Amino acid sequence: VEAAARYEKTDATNVSTGVERDFDTVSGALGLSYTFDQGIRAGLNLSRAERAPGAEELFANGPHLATSQFEIGDPDLNSETAIGAEAYVNASLGATQLRVAVYGNWFDDFIYLQETGAEEDELPVFAFLQQDADWFGIEAEMTTPIAQAAGGTLSADLRGSYIRAELDDGSAVPRIPPLSLLGALDWQSDDFDLRGEVEWFDAQNRVASFEAPTDGFTHVNLSAAWRPLGNQLVTVLVQADNIFDAEGRRHSSFTKEFVPLAGRNFKFTVRSRI
Repeated sequence: VEAAARYEKTDATNVSTGVERDFDTVSGALGLSYTFDQGIRAGLNLSRAERAPGAEELFANGPHLATSQFEIGDPDLNSETAIGAEAYVNASLGATQLRVAVYGNWFDDFIYLQETGAEEDELPVFAFLQQDADWFGIEAEMTTPIAQAAGGTLSADLRGSYIRAELDDGSAVPRIPPLSLLGALDWQSDDFDLRGEVEWFDAQNRVASFEAPTDGFTHVNLSAAWRPLGNQLVTVLVQADNIFDAEGRRHSSFTKEFVPLAGRNFKFTVRSRI
């Protein structure tokens, strides 16, 4: 059994207008878990989190140059409150490691930033808004050895995550990442490691008002690590990311329309530890 609690007092003042806001927030969490003899741990986490709006959310009124947008805050925002529940299983089944988690968050007065369709100073206007919202998500990952090969161990690495978030009016919460999956083969030995992985991101077509959909994409990455001294003191790492030069854009990014992810790129790194 694990428990936690937090009290926080927040004061925010807009010096130019003299508007003052103060908030008292209380959060708490309770975690229950049980470990079975077979190396399986199951648990349930329950939480109530309360968050005061930040100064930007309350008082913003101007261009945000890093994201090329004009932001407008709302000095009348209330504290954001969420009830959360997460159920998970962590399992060590021989040499196989497995983790699955399912979670939900139910927000009262969820604060989010959404495009309005207006324009100011030749920039799109985004406003901080507030309404109830429900979130649901699932995450899973598994690592399992496949075979012994060439003096090393060949393993498979699988991961996936999915989030669905909906506002009280039935529309989508802005900038929610799509379903993503990763599959990799990993060969490890005393002196060398090799890894090849495929990252797949689904298209995101469930979008908020004035938000553009994002196409899906797949990146293929390769890496090799060499330990010339036969230990962890020196590691030479060579990586080739997105080897097929596929175009990819993060749906959660404010700048996805004009800043895609990196194309084909290579890295050479030498790490030392004393």
